[in-house]
Amino acid sequence: MASNSPDELTLQIMRHLEVDAQWVRHFDPTDLVGIAESRAAGRRAGRALKLKVVTVESDSAAREDGRGVVVVAVNQKMAPEDDARLDERARLLMDEAFKGLGGP
Repeated sequence: MASNSPDELTLQIMRHLEVDAQWVRHFDPTDLVGIAESRAAGRRAGRALKLKVVTVESDSAAREDGRGVVVVAVNQKMAPEDDARLDERARLLMDEAFKGLGGP
Protein backbone atom coordinates (compact mmCIF):
# COMPACT_ATOMS: atom_id res chain seq x y z
CA MET A 1 0.00 0.00 0.00
CA ALA A 2 1.54 3.31 -1.08
CA SER A 3 1.81 6.19 1.34
CA ASN A 4 0.33 9.55 0.40
CA SER A 5 2.55 11.46 2.82
CA PRO A 6 5.24 13.62 1.21
CA ASP A 7 8.87 12.52 1.26
CA GLU A 8 11.44 14.49 3.27
CA LEU A 9 12.71 16.57 0.34
CA THR A 10 9.18 17.55 -0.66
CA LEU A 11 8.43 18.54 2.95
CA GLN A 12 11.62 20.61 3.10
CA ILE A 13 10.71 22.43 -0.10
CA MET A 14 7.14 22.98 1.14
CA ARG A 15 8.48 24.63 4.32
CA HIS A 16 10.69 26.93 2.27
CA LEU A 17 7.88 27.86 -0.10
CA GLU A 18 5.64 28.66 2.87
CA VAL A 19 8.19 31.02 4.38
CA ASP A 20 10.14 32.46 1.47
CA ALA A 21 8.17 31.50 -1.67
CA GLN A 22 11.37 29.93 -3.05
CA TRP A 23 13.82 27.09 -2.48
CA VAL A 24 17.38 27.07 -3.84
CA ARG A 25 19.99 24.32 -3.81
CA HIS A 26 23.43 24.03 -5.43
CA PHE A 27 24.50 20.74 -7.02
CA ASP A 28 27.55 19.19 -8.56
CA PRO A 29 26.73 19.28 -12.28
CA THR A 30 27.18 15.52 -12.54
CA ASP A 31 24.44 14.92 -9.92
CA LEU A 32 21.73 14.51 -12.54
CA VAL A 33 19.61 12.33 -10.24
CA GLY A 34 19.70 14.90 -7.42
CA ILE A 35 18.79 17.70 -9.82
CA ALA A 36 15.89 15.74 -11.31
CA GLU A 37 14.64 14.62 -7.88
CA SER A 38 14.75 18.20 -6.60
CA ARG A 39 12.75 19.54 -9.51
CA ALA A 40 10.18 16.74 -9.18
CA ALA A 41 9.93 17.31 -5.40
CA GLY A 42 9.43 21.03 -6.08
CA ARG A 43 6.48 20.28 -8.35
CA ARG A 44 5.03 17.90 -5.73
CA ALA A 45 5.45 20.60 -3.06
CA GLY A 46 3.60 23.10 -5.23
CA ARG A 47 0.72 20.68 -5.81
CA ALA A 48 0.53 19.86 -2.09
CA LEU A 49 0.34 23.56 -1.21
CA LYS A 50 -2.04 24.24 -4.12
CA LEU A 51 0.41 26.78 -5.54
CA LYS A 52 1.70 27.25 -9.07
CA VAL A 53 5.46 26.85 -9.00
CA VAL A 54 8.23 27.01 -11.53
CA THR A 55 11.36 24.87 -11.31
CA VAL A 56 14.49 25.97 -13.13
CA GLU A 57 18.05 24.74 -13.38
CA SER A 58 21.04 26.96 -14.11
CA ASP A 59 23.62 26.24 -16.77
CA SER A 60 26.57 25.06 -14.68
CA ALA A 61 29.01 25.86 -17.50
CA ALA A 62 28.01 29.52 -17.31
CA ARG A 63 28.81 29.77 -13.59
CA GLU A 64 32.26 30.52 -12.21
CA ASP A 65 31.97 27.79 -9.57
CA GLY A 66 30.70 25.24 -12.11
CA ARG A 67 27.81 24.28 -9.84
CA GLY A 68 24.26 23.66 -11.00
CA VAL A 69 21.56 25.58 -9.18
CA VAL A 70 17.97 24.41 -8.90
CA VAL A 71 15.34 26.98 -7.97
CA VAL A 72 11.73 26.20 -7.07
CA ALA A 73 9.68 29.39 -6.83
CA VAL A 74 6.03 30.31 -6.40
CA ASN A 75 4.79 31.69 -9.70
CA GLN A 76 1.48 33.27 -8.75
CA LYS A 77 -0.02 36.00 -6.65
CA MET A 78 -1.60 34.36 -3.64
CA ALA A 79 -5.13 34.93 -2.44
CA PRO A 80 -5.20 37.26 0.59
CA GLU A 81 -6.29 34.44 2.93
CA ASP A 82 -3.45 32.19 1.69
CA ASP A 83 -0.99 35.05 2.01
CA ALA A 84 -2.14 35.67 5.60
CA ARG A 85 -1.92 31.94 6.38
CA LEU A 86 1.61 31.71 5.00
CA ASP A 87 2.65 34.84 6.93
CA GLU A 88 1.36 33.26 10.15
CA ARG A 89 3.13 29.98 9.32
CA ALA A 90 6.38 31.90 8.72
CA ARG A 91 6.05 33.65 12.09
CA LEU A 92 5.46 30.33 13.85
CA LEU A 93 8.47 28.73 12.16
CA MET A 94 10.71 31.68 13.04
CA ASP A 95 9.49 31.66 16.66
CA GLU A 96 10.28 27.95 16.85
CA ALA A 97 13.73 28.47 15.32
CA PHE A 98 14.61 31.25 17.76
CA LYS A 99 13.37 29.40 20.89
CA GLY A 100 16.64 27.53 21.22
CA LEU A 101 18.75 30.70 21.13
CA GLY A 102 17.66 31.79 24.59
CA GLY A 103 17.39 35.38 25.58
CA PRO A 104 16.98 37.79 28.43
